[in-house]
Amino acid sequence: MATKTDKKNAIRQDIMDSAVVYSNDLAGKTFLYVYGEEFFEVSFPVDHFLHLTGVETKLSAKNFYKNAKKGRLTNNQFYFTGRHPYANAKKKLPCLKRLPELTNEMVCILKDMRTVTIIYKISVTNLEFTLGLTENLDNYGKKINDLFLPMSLRVEDSSVEKSTDGEIVDFIFEKDASRAKYSNLIFKDESKNIPDSVRYLINESFYDSSID
Repeated sequence: MATKTDKKNAIRQDIMDSAVVYSNDLAGKTFLYVYGEEFFEVSFPVDHFLHLTGVETKLSAKNFYKNAKKGRLTNNQFYFTGRHPYANAKKKLPCLKRLPELTNEMVCILKDMRTVTIIYKISVTNLEFTLGLTENLDNYGKKINDLFLPMSLRVEDSSVEKSTDGEIVDFIFEKDASRAKYSNLIFKDESKNIPDSVRYLINESFYDSSID
């Protein structure tokens, strides 16, 4: 039977594995989700990784991520609480390693998903797990830009029921965060055309070739 140390070692390894995936596939990139005429953009800052793990730490969010990515996270650098219990982390981390699936496969866009503490204006789900997104605000609640940021990873099948509306994504574009426009289309509903509403966000030549 697994000891308490064995269990924590397994969680630590999952966190480090997830950090590598986050670094390789998400950090430094921005994703554009398009559904109908509506759209939104998502960025994955390194200091938001901690929010998704389900553990507590006394480290700064950036240092936690850095240690995990470099394989230097130790068992005494994270812990569990009533708010963030071991069972939740054990459930979340396998999905955190699969987080890129929400950026490159067909997903459902949920609106106003309600939780005990917050209403997420926008969430993305594959019906196995759901990423709750928040607006990019400063410490005074003022919007910094139009990007949405990952805040909560929920592993449950009731996210749709807790939302006011849901729509299937039509297109997902990806770009390096330093680029001005999107030039990589990574998911497409073949029955749909790219709407004019995102023309100013995507590479014009790519857009023209997509609709020919």
